[in-house]
Amino acid sequence: MKIKVVKEHRKRALELIDMAEQIVKEGDIELARRYVRLALTYSSKFRFKLPLVYKRKICRKCFVPLIPGLTERRRIKNKVIVRTCIYCGWVRRYPVKKTDKGG
Repeated sequence: MKIKVVKEHRKRALELIDMAEQIVKEGDIELARRYVRLALTYSSKFRFKLPLVYKRKICRKCFVPLIPGLTERRRIKNKVIVRTCIYCGWVRRYPVKKTDKGG
């Protein structure tokens, strides 16, 4: 029974994050923040981890879904991707992965 409940809430949390992205594109940022907070509440209350792809879609400081050019600025400096939230200034850096072609 518990596993079924966790799976349902995991599915709902991922749906909420996807819906938050669409809502930000329409212009309602506060509603998108509420959706993201609700998804994070589900993940902490029911003890499951969000996939890395979904974690990287969210600003950890102000809970805005990060969309390049709209709510996020991306720059590449010295083989590092620098992602900056436009609303709160939160900065995250990711190293650029090396390719097999000698890059």
